[in-house]
Amino acid sequence: MTTANKFYKIMDAYGFDTAIAEGKAWYPNAWKFCRFAAKFHNITPERVAAMVAVTSPRARWSKNTAAVAMILDDLRLPDYKRAKHYGILPANARKGMLVANDRYYSRHVTGEKVSNFYLNILGHTDPITVDSIMSKAAGYGSDVRVGIRREVEQGVRAVAEVLDMTPRDTQAAIWCAYRRSAA
Repeated sequence: MTTANKFYKIMDAYGFDTAIAEGKAWYPNAWKFCRFAAKFHNITPERVAAMVAVTSPRARWSKNTAAVAMILDDLRLPDYKRAKHYGILPANARKGMLVANDRYYSRHVTGEKVSNFYLNILGHTDPITVDSIMSKAAGYGSDVRVGIRREVEQGVRAVAEVLDMTPRDTQAAIWCAYRRSAA
């Protein structure tokens, strides 16, 4: 069975209409979070999107956004009053703080998953975010090596073509369907 067929079956089992609706709404909703947090903290939504992207590896969305909100709240505090832990991997929290404070923050948005996630949040529809959830949906466990990443991307593009959707929204639809059915 091809990766595209696996993705198609996941969406079918979850319900195509639901998966498609959730997929098309996912990144615009993430951008809304960035705009809201940016307005509240008087920074650009692009910077918040970068913070979301760099803090995302191995973090659930709820933990990811909570960590970004805590980091933004801590920016006003002296170091000794800042949170000791943000509920995500410490290295990701440090990177989030770097992005929050560095004038040239985008230089910290590195790695294929993080870079594509950042671009997707900003509204770019061609890059495909391949994380451990997408790798699991393709049947590879949490392995996201280059060959697996390419196969997942090909599968997403094939499903996107059939459904006449953007690769970004198709990836989000598959991610939502898999995440919610596997939970």
